[in-house]
Amino acid sequence: MSAGPSGALTGELVVLALFVLIIVRRTVRLIQGAPYSTARMFGFAAVYVLLFVALAFSTLYSAVVFWGSAAYVLLLPYVAVPVLAGFLAVPYVRRVVRFEPRENGQLYYRLSWHIPVLYLVLFLGRLAAEVVVLGPSALILSFPPPAPPSDLAVEALIGVDLLFGVSLGLLLGRGVGVYLAHKDLPSSDRGESPPPSPPLPSR
Repeated sequence: MSAGPSGALTGELVVLALFVLIIVRRTVRLIQGAPYSTARMFGFAAVYVLLFVALAFSTLYSAVVFWGSAAYVLLLPYVAVPVLAGFLAVPYVRRVVRFEPRENGQLYYRLSWHIPVLYLVLFLGRLAAEVVVLGPSALILSFPPPAPPSDLAVEALIGVDLLFGVSLGLLLGRGVGVYLAHKDLPSSDRGESPPPSPPLPSR
């Protein structure tokens, strides 16, 4: 038996497990309170965007195999679902996020536990659904992806992709909502230094 494919799958499983652990850790941090950093917040969201694009590309590739050029109409819901979820999340997160200074001098923000847990559940649900549809081979991140066994399988993949799109939109909306709520704070509460006093008039 060749060890090549098994070794490749093991490596990809390790990468996937690390990514899941990062999301779990991030979920716990958001419940306990995370340091406010726009770079970290939107940087994590950018990784989610790239992952969603890769998953969408994989599903669209399979859809084109079955449905030809008609599959490209799927681009509309793949864009609309994250945008709509983000649009709905922004005002809610902006209203419920809480900021608090910690002893280390940093400003932290906290969210109700159900918000970050929802991101985690949606991501793991999408992953589990794909494995059910395609089997363990779905975890292999190579291209081209394994071909779905039927039209129904393609439709199931589209459904779980759009579920992940909801998660992505909520994540982006969370970042924008936290950013806007931070801007709403008085300068003193944001940890910003007051503007320098104007120079005294010369005599």
